[in-house]
Order: sequence, then C-alpha cells, then structure tokens
Amino acid sequence: MNPCFETATRLARAIRNGRLSSVEATKAHLDRIARVNGPLNALVLVDEAGAMKAARAADRARSQNKSLGPLHGVPITIKEAFDVAGLKTTSSHPPLKDNVATQDASLVARLRAAGAVILGKTNVPELCADFQTDSPIFGTTVNPWDERRTAGGSTGGGGAAVAARLSPLELGSDIGGSVRNPAHYNGIFSLKPTEWRVPGHGHVPDLPGQTRSTRYMGTFGPLARSVDDLDAALRIIAGPDGYEVEAAPVPLGPTPRLAAADLRIAVLTSNPLVPVSTDMASVVQATAKLLSGAGAKVKRAEPEGLDWQQGWDDWSDLFQYMIMNGQPLAERERHFDRLESPDPTARSVARAARLSMAQFFAVLDRRDRLVRHCESFLDDYDAWLMPVMPDAAFIRQSRKLPLKVDGAGHPYFFAGTAYNFLANLTGQPSVVLPCGFSKEGLPIGLQLTGKRWGEAKLLGVAKVLEKLLPPCPVPPSFAS
Repeated sequence: MNPCFETATRLARAIRNGRLSSVEATKAHLDRIARVNGPLNALVLVDEAGAMKAARAADRARSQNKSLGPLHGVPITIKEAFDVAGLKTTSSHPPLKDNVATQDASLVARLRAAGAVILGKTNVPELCADFQTDSPIFGTTVNPWDERRTAGGSTGGGGAAVAARLSPLELGSDIGGSVRNPAHYNGIFSLKPTEWRVPGHGHVPDLPGQTRSTRYMGTFGPLARSVDDLDAALRIIAGPDGYEVEAAPVPLGPTPRLAAADLRIAVLTSNPLVPVSTDMASVVQATAKLLSGAGAKVKRAEPEGLDWQQGWDDWSDLFQYMIMNGQPLAERERHFDRLESPDPTARSVARAARLSMAQFFAVLDRRDRLVRHCESFLDDYDAWLMPVMPDAAFIRQSRKLPLKVDGAGHPYFFAGTAYNFLANLTGQPSVVLPCGFSKEGLPIGLQLTGKRWGEAKLLGVAKVLEKLLPPCPVPPSFAS
C-alpha cells in the first residue's frame, strides 16, 4: 500500500494491525512533502525530526501492547493558526513572525493524545481573513488542480495538502467558510461543526495576550478524504476544554447507518445574493438527481421568507464588530463615510465602526430568530444540500477586483461568503463532499447542512451520499 494515498482511518487500522508501521507512514509522507510541496507551498513548517520521533514512539507503544488511540501513528497536518508547541504560530500576521508556541492548542493536544503524528503546519492568509491563501510571511499556496487558481482559504494550505496527498487529515477553522471553500476548491471533504461543539483555545486570531473577542460563529473542524475521517476526527476534538465557557458538553451520540430511502433532502441550487455558475448549477442538479434516483425524497426548498441579504448583513456586521471592537475611535472613524458604498462589505465595516450596544443586541436578536427559523425548516428534512461557493476555483486575483461568476462581477468578499455565511450565523453544522467537476475539470463540492448539535445524523446522511459518488478525486499532477 502507498501510505500517502490512504485515508487517516485506513492508515490507523493498518498501523494497529501491524500491516504498516508509523515510521513507514510518516516517512512516506515526509518524502512526498520534500518531493512535491515546493511549488505547491501547502506546508510552510515541516517538523521532520519531531514527526519521526513521534512515529518511533508510536511503534514502540504498539510493540509493547499499550492502549492505542483512534489515530495511533497516523501522520497529519495542522493549520498554521493553531499553536503547536515548539513551532511558530503567526497566522501569517507579520507582527507575530517570531512567535513560537510554548504549548499545544487544545485541539492539537487532543489529536496528539489520540496518537496522531504531526508532520507540520499549513499555510494561511493573514489572520485567516481571505479565501485565497497568500501569506505575507510564507508566500502563496496554489491549487493542486491548476497552479493559476486559488486553493481557497483560510485553510488553503491544508486543503491543498490533503488533496495532493501530503497529509490524510488537517485541522482547520471556519468563521465564514474557511474549512468548506478549500474542500470545495481542492476536491476533498470537510466538516464545520456546530458553533462551540469544538473549542478554539490556542487559535490565532484571537491575538496572543489580548482580550478574547471571537465569541460568535467561529468553528474548528477537520479536512480529509472521507466522511469516516471527519467522523473520527470530530469525536477526538469535540467537547469543552475548560478554557472557553461557551463550549457545551453536548453528547455526540452514535452516527446512524442510513439508507438513501430513509432521507428527506432539501436542495438549494442558487440564492438571490450571487447566482451560481452554470457548472455549479449542473452539479447541484446532478447530485439531487443522484439522491432521488437512490430513493431519497428530494425537494427544492428553503426556509419560507428567509431574508438572505439581512442574514448576510447580520453575519458580516457581527464578524466586523468582533474585529473592530478593540480599535480606538480615531481608527474606526476612518470608516464612517463608507455607509453609502456600493460594496456590501464596506457598508458593513462602516456600520460596525459606529455600532452601538443597542444595535449589537439587535443583530443578536435577529440571529436568534434566524436560528429558530432554520432549525424549524430542518424539522422536515434530514439535511439541506447547497453550493459552497458560486463557482469552481477562480484564477488568483487582487481582493480589490470583483469576483466574476460566468462573466458577471460581484463584490469580492460578498461573493466569496454568499453561500457559507448562513451556517456560521445559525451555528449549524455542514459537511462538504466532492460532488462533480466544472467543464474545465476543476472539482466542485457541495455542502450538507443539518440541525445544531446534529453532527452524528448529518455525518450519517453524508455517508449515504459519499457511497453514491466516485472516490475522492486525485489532482492529475499529483496522481503518483
């Protein structure tokens, strides 16, 4: 077996059964990283010595019949924004270029305790705030399907690493699509859990030593090449860690075994904010037909009366408020005159810059109502299938330019979050699966969204769809 082309759970079984050693699996991944990572720039910190030391320790533990964790001896990667003891954590923010973590982030510690071997860290845009991964410290990560195109962001390095078979599993984060759009753009799987299912202690942002302000919508989850891997990773990283009081001890429960005939699936092909490309619409329609043909009850539906623009505004305002809350008035005043901008993001920045507490609580009130509305909608469905982004991976460009979808230009940040913001605002979990290709041969992923705290059922639904789809695709240039 070639360890680099196996999923994390299959590697774990092989190591546990003695068919493969952790040293063999780890060395294979390190050799592949050395051979192909250079132009891809997916991994920006490689801890070869630390990984091999951990792999040797994993093999000794197995030989001594010690208790083995679910990822025992499996090499993985970590988004650069998470603390890994002894390695830099910069989140691509130049003032942190020399910041070395003294301890592991909570989730990194949990993955190590489960037996994972950390190969290194993957590239991110500055402060995880873009869906292109262009780091002022580490440079640009390119898409393994087409080096001209974005690998997504902010977990762009991780998405590229998993797709190019440099790592079977990545730990990422998502406040506006940052584990979902890289999965879509790179042809892999990802999970954005329920808000506060997974704690974020040791993730940047927030900046080290400063007041914690990311208290809404931020989530932390895996990127992988199978739903089984997402399931296994979630069960390792979920649950409170004693640092953040919002993280709730809600049991996950078993993942149900479902059949297509058991399922009721709502389908959204496009929303009124940014119409999807013809390629995207075709993949949505084909996937809906696939499910229906397998026996699922499939219906084109969305919550009645859902105000997409108000929802996006509330997500953006809340996001911007968390960013700007610590800025002095003089800094915020620079944005006051942007209230009439044609760009929805600029208007949101202006609102957040002058937001009063009364307005802030009004945003939260509207959010509460939207959560109830979307949860009620999912009383009638097992999952809601929809696009992740308006189109397949775009050719890398300036953030100042509009993002084009089938030739029509849309404000950059607005277009890039038009389909991902909702599950962050409602806190509902979403699973991304690679479901098809564009006419140019680029992968297209779709997301399944479920009820809050309903990850187990959602993963069960995702496993049904996964079985109907071809295997996780390999970028042609990385097929060997």
